[in-house]
Amino acid sequence: MDLTLSWDLFVIVFFGVVMSYSFIIGKHESVKIIVFTYIAIVAGQGLGNIIEKFSLNSQPLLTSIGLSLDITVLDSTKLIIFVAVIILLSIKGGFTVSYGTESGGLTDTILTGVFGFATGGLLLSTLLTFVAGAPLLDASIVEAAVISPILKESNLMQIMVVWQDLWFSLPALLLIGLGLVSNK
Repeated sequence: MDLTLSWDLFVIVFFGVVMSYSFIIGKHESVKIIVFTYIAIVAGQGLGNIIEKFSLNSQPLLTSIGLSLDITVLDSTKLIIFVAVIILLSIKGGFTVSYGTESGGLTDTILTGVFGFATGGLLLSTLLTFVAGAPLLDASIVEAAVISPILKESNLMQIMVVWQDLWFSLPALLLIGLGLVSNK
């Protein structure tokens, strides 16, 4: 079998790793990762935008002392904030997620897999947004200089970018749906 590195392979492996990790940590911890990811998305975008506004307003001062901020540095800063917030919340968040009743082995396994799949989509869509330097859920991400060549090579990356609205909302919809159908 001849295996060629491609973006499609990257997407498959990314989802596989996230889903495997979800099975390792279990359903409750998978839900925590979803919540942490949403918090980190908002923190990364918000703090990144604040830093961007500050740096644009301070550009003459920064230039006079020999510093220059490139937009890619600011986009990288958003990505670093995103990852740092997830790590900090995981280590020091103090959050606990538990369900009043456990539904059983097979149902919990299926839910864990579904949560892992949704988390993989949310994480990958978020990473693509930060890499493209685009605001959240921006339809013009397909035209971003970093993203558009990848989309020509990979059908799975096209699905990730074109359906980014679904990937961002799917974990929340799953949590809402599970809350509506659960007993407690």
